Amino acid sequence: MEKGIKTEGGDRLGKTIIFARNHKHADFIVKRFDANYPRTIGKFARIVDSHDNYAQSLLDDFSEVQKEPTIAISVDMLDTGVDVPEIVNLVFFKPVYSRVKFNQMIGRGTRLCPDLFGVGQHKDKFYIFDLCSNFAYFNQEIEEKDPRPADSLSTKLVKARLELSKVIGEKSSDDASSQQLKQSLLDNLHQHVSTMEKQNFMVRKNLEQVEKFSKRDRWNDLSETDTEQIAKSLAHLPNGLPRENELAKRFDLLCLKLQLFILKGSSGFVGMRDKVRDLLDRLEEKQTVPMVKEQLLLIRQVQDENWWSDVTPAKLESVRIKLRDLVKFIDRTEQTIVYTDFKDELGEVTEVDVPIQQTGFSPYQYRKKVEAYIREHQDHIAIHKLKRNEPLTEKDLEELENMLFSAEEVESRERFEEVYGKDKSLQLFIRELVGLDRYAAKAAFARYLEDSNFSANQIRFVENIIDYLTQNGVMNPGLLYEPPFTDIHQAGLDGVFADEEDADLLISLVRSFNKTLDDSSKTVA
Repeated sequence: MEKGIKTEGGDRLGKTIIFARNHKHADFIVKRFDANYPRTIGKFARIVDSHDNYAQSLLDDFSEVQKEPTIAISVDMLDTGVDVPEIVNLVFFKPVYSRVKFNQMIGRGTRLCPDLFGVGQHKDKFYIFDLCSNFAYFNQEIEEKDPRPADSLSTKLVKARLELSKVIGEKSSDDASSQQLKQSLLDNLHQHVSTMEKQNFMVRKNLEQVEKFSKRDRWNDLSETDTEQIAKSLAHLPNGLPRENELAKRFDLLCLKLQLFILKGSSGFVGMRDKVRDLLDRLEEKQTVPMVKEQLLLIRQVQDENWWSDVTPAKLESVRIKLRDLVKFIDRTEQTIVYTDFKDELGEVTEVDVPIQQTGFSPYQYRKKVEAYIREHQDHIAIHKLKRNEPLTEKDLEELENMLFSAEEVESRERFEEVYGKDKSLQLFIRELVGLDRYAAKAAFARYLEDSNFSANQIRFVENIIDYLTQNGVMNPGLLYEPPFTDIHQAGLDGVFADEEDADLLISLVRSFNKTLDDSSKTVA
C-alpha cells in the first residue's frame, strides 16, 4: 500500500496479487489488512481460493479494473493461467520450489495494458515483492530497488491547497471572497486529516500530528513550522474521504495551480490559463449531455479572453466547483490536457512585471476561430463551389487563399500551417468543415432514389451515403463496409447490392466527390 505501483494519479493501489502459502495464512493477511483499513473491510482485499464457493465470481470481479477486489490473496488459484493485464504488483509471500511455476507466477505481471495510468501512459513495468527469498533460491540476478513513491494526486492537492491558503494569508486581503476561499481551503485540508484512520500503520507513525490537526480551530492560525510539518508528514497519508473521479481531481489541481499563478503574478499564468480554455473547448463539444448543457454559457464565457482580464482566485474557484464533475464527459483521446504532469514545487516567489492578461497562443482556440470564420463565409464563391461539388479554377483558389490568409482570425499563412500542417489540402480542409450541399449529393445518386427497381434497404443504404457526405464532405469508399452501413446488412455494400455493376457504380460515385477536389488540387504550401 505504501510502495506498490498506483493508478488514478497515485491515489489507488493497482491490481495486486498476494501469493499466500495456505488458506490460514491468507485469512491472517486479510485480517491484518482490514485492521489497518477498516473502511475497506470485505471489499478491497479478498481471498481467492478453493475454500470459497464464489471464488470464480471474485476472480471475474478482480479482472475488471473498476471493480473490487483490488488485492487478491491467492492460494494456488492465481499462480497460473490468469490473464489480468491491469496487475502491477505481485507479492510472493510463500516459498516456491518449482522454477517453471515460479516463472509462470511472474508472468501474471507481464501482460501489456495500454492507457493504464492515463491517456498515452501505458503499463511499462510491474513490481515484485519477494518476501521469501525466491529470487535467491533460483539464483536470479535481478537488481533490487527501493522505489521512493512519487507524490500522489491527493498529496499534490493537499500541498497546493496549503500553499494557496498561505499566499492568501500573506496578501492580508480583507476581501470577503478571498477570505471565504481561504476558509474553504482550510476546511478541505482539515477533512483530509480528520478522516484518517488512526489504527492504520502509516498514520500511527504520525499520530501526534494527526490528532493535533484533527481539530478544526487549529488550522485558523498556521505557523511556518505547522505548514512544513503538514506538507512533510501528513500530506501523503491515506484519508477516509469518499473516492472521487480522477479527472475531477486533476481539474482541481489545474485550477489550484492557476490560482497560485494569479496571486503570484507568475509568467506561467498564460500557459496554465490556455490549458483551462482548451479543456473547456473540448467540453463544449459535449453539449448534448444535460449536465454540460446547463453550464454551456459559463463554458463559453471562460473560453473568451476578455473573461480573464479581471480574473481572481475566487472567480476561478466558482468555475472549478461548477465544472469539475463535467470533465469526465470529454472524449478519452482528448483528456491529455488534464493529465499534464505538474511540478510539485513552485519554488521561490519572484516578483515579475508581467500583466497576467497577456496573450498566449492556444491551437484549440485558434482552430475554433478559423473554423467559425470559414463557416460564416460560406457565401464566398470558392467555398460555395466546394460545397456544391463544383471544381475550382486557379482564380477561385487564389481568391480563396487571399480571403483566408488576410483574415484577422487566421492571422497568416504561416500560423495556419503551424496548426494544420503544410501538406493539408485547403479544398479538402474546407469541404470537410462545411460539408456537402445535400441537393448536390442527392442529384448524384438520383438513379438510386428515383428508380423503382431498388429495394427499401438499397434506398436506405444510399440515403446513409448522402447523410455522411452532407456532414463530412468527402468519403472513403471503405466505410461502406463499416457501421452504419453494416447495420443494414452485415456484408455492407456487397450484401445490399448483389449486382456487382450497381456496387461498382456506387463506389465510383463516392470517389467522384473526392476527385472534384483532386482535379483542382493545390495545397496550402
